[in-house]
Amino acid sequence: MNETTYNIGLSLSGGGAKGIAHLGVIQALEEFGLKPEIIAGVSAGSIIGALYADGKRPKDICRFFKESSFFKFVSISPNKGLMSSKRFYDLLDNYLTSKTFEDLKLPLIINATELIDGKNVYFTSGSLIDKIVASSSVPIFLNPAEIDGKMYVDGGIFCNMPAKIIRPKCQTLIGVHVNPILSDADINSVPDVMERVYHLVIQANTVTEKKVCDIVIEPIKARNFGMFEISKSQQLFDIGYDAAMRKLETIYKT
Repeated sequence: MNETTYNIGLSLSGGGAKGIAHLGVIQALEEFGLKPEIIAGVSAGSIIGALYADGKRPKDICRFFKESSFFKFVSISPNKGLMSSKRFYDLLDNYLTSKTFEDLKLPLIINATELIDGKNVYFTSGSLIDKIVASSSVPIFLNPAEIDGKMYVDGGIFCNMPAKIIRPKCQTLIGVHVNPILSDADINSVPDVMERVYHLVIQANTVTEKKVCDIVIEPIKARNFGMFEISKSQQLFDIGYDAAMRKLETIYKT
């Protein structure tokens, strides 16, 4: 049986603030008439994917990030992580119109890591915001998220660009990887070390995911930005847009 349902599928990687580059990519895709019809996202990609599937425009989402500081929606926690995700949850709750996957205008798949059993889990239905928070809960930096009595952290640990999960569902699959790592990174503090280790852990698992995509867009310049540089939203948007335009012009040049 042919499982293909959608014309354009979009897989969005994690990457912290670098995920804002996804918005520039989506803007370019729309301008080329390649509007995504189904999205799979993890961590930052789950946030961008949910906001877009909610019906919000890429430039409006970028403006939302520019007006919000990461440190406005997280707070220090003495428990399992450096920061609590409550303010993050509240911010999404206030901005998202949709409260469940079923409310979204586009189908969305989000993956997270189930912490105790150590496995990748995909969410496609039910409550939405808790799944986004779970997918985005970077270990050490954010508390694990609890859903139905189980603890979840960043889905990027096992799959930082969920492409295989939607490969059978779309004719053309576009993968966006915004988290390339620097070979000459400056590592001057404990947070720098933790971020570097995290990036190294998740880098390898994108290789096979990229291979199933028809088009892979990788905004290389995004690697110069840190995980929490929300203040650089416009620069990251532009980097994603420029990278996508160059790639698409090469593929679809007349």
